[in-house]
Amino acid sequence: MAERGSVLKRRLDFWLGVPLVATLGRVRSLAPRPAPAEPQGPDTVAVLCFGAIGDLLLTGALLDGLRRAAPHARICMVVSRGNAPALPLVPHIDTSAVFSVGQVHQIVRHVRALKADLLIDTTQWARLGALVALLSGARCTVGFDTPGQHRAAPYDIKVPHRNDRHEVKNLLELGSAVFPGFSGAPSVRLPSPLPPAPCPGPYVVLHMWPSGLRAHLKEWPRQNWQVLATSCALAGFQVLFTGSPADAPRTADMVRTIRTSMAGTGKADMVHDMSGRLSLTDLAPLLAGAAATVSVNTGTMHLAALTGCPTVGLHGPTNPLRWGPLGARTRALLPDPAPGSRTAYLNLGFEYPPDADDCLRRLSPDAVLAALRDLGLAL
Repeated sequence: MAERGSVLKRRLDFWLGVPLVATLGRVRSLAPRPAPAEPQGPDTVAVLCFGAIGDLLLTGALLDGLRRAAPHARICMVVSRGNAPALPLVPHIDTSAVFSVGQVHQIVRHVRALKADLLIDTTQWARLGALVALLSGARCTVGFDTPGQHRAAPYDIKVPHRNDRHEVKNLLELGSAVFPGFSGAPSVRLPSPLPPAPCPGPYVVLHMWPSGLRAHLKEWPRQNWQVLATSCALAGFQVLFTGSPADAPRTADMVRTIRTSMAGTGKADMVHDMSGRLSLTDLAPLLAGAAATVSVNTGTMHLAALTGCPTVGLHGPTNPLRWGPLGARTRALLPDPAPGSRTAYLNLGFEYPPDADDCLRRLSPDAVLAALRDLGLAL
């Protein structure tokens, strides 16, 4: 994904964004300004989400709460091109606009035209959302005060962003800062009935590929995926590998390797390559109909869990307390501990230590198979 994992963009956001937001925030604080309008019963609520697909899916909890708290309000989403494919899946959105994160002038112009009574910025660390909030003209703005990120000056209401709770709870706190008794839960839109499955019999979905900064450190070893896929196929499950178009060549290679290794078992044709063939709106019902999904920590993992599919999330650097799959039918796995190797240290997505290693190699296929059995699969 072009807008994620860019060290240059993150550094520019920090070195230019911090002084810009601080300076403009200081000027704003010195200028005569009426107290922020009471946002109870707003007519228009603007919500900014410039993160990844998973961020937008989890923001569904905030949108659900807003719809309950302000049922007649117009909820206007402003998102990045990176997470826009998830827009059709997220309920409670009345209007939406999609921009590149570099289109600051266009974003500000659009948001000002909304004439929002309330603007909520869901961005955890980037200064873009804070700058847009500052220039939005909204009657009341709400956003995160994230430790060490120097981005909270522009907001009328500053909400502490915490690393000791799931991101959904952080998002709900944005609403609680405005509406007493605020609550909500993320969900996704699914067709009813679900479309026919692409293969006969029960199937398991496997998603190998993470995204974002230093994504290779969030991968599970290929040989482990091979063991897992083979075990599922021999147990009678069709195995569907998913991935983006960019992932298609290496996914195809993986499927060929597995099929070759299973020659003579009579089950080699139960392993399928679906990478690059499905939009996100096509992927959602596929996940909803699966017997289970196993995924590294990425948007596909969150999507699978929100469809109600039994989901196993594979976490190495990423903290499952912060970003684990939601729901009773989910399991979040971490590698076995080892001297000198850290796990679960990513809270915002970029806090890699200098000695970061591929810690997921210590998560065994047996542990994943045990989690699937715990979720009810006969393996």
